[in-house]
Amino acid sequence: MAVNVPNAGNYQQSLGAHLVAFRDALQRLLNDAAYLNSMGGLTFLQAAPPAGMGLSAADAQIIQNSIGVVIPTNATVIAIQNYLATTEALWGGG
Repeated sequence: MAVNVPNAGNYQQSLGAHLVAFRDALQRLLNDAAYLNSMGGLTFLQAAPPAGMGLSAADAQIIQNSIGVVIPTNATVIAIQNYLATTEALWGGG
């Protein structure tokens, strides 16, 4: 016998909320990457203010490696977007 079975409607609503949060987080990362790439990427991150952010080479490289590759044509991003497209019934699409 199953224990702690949630209400089906609440469960679907919760899944939808998680998927929307995931979709929104991905979009924020795409926006961050677009900004970083438009500003000059690694050069911008390391340049002293006001021309850049003044980060150490190590910190700048971590950000560049993490965010700089988040672009709409990246295979991982495409796979995530395809996954999210299959979940639209749970969060209403759009």
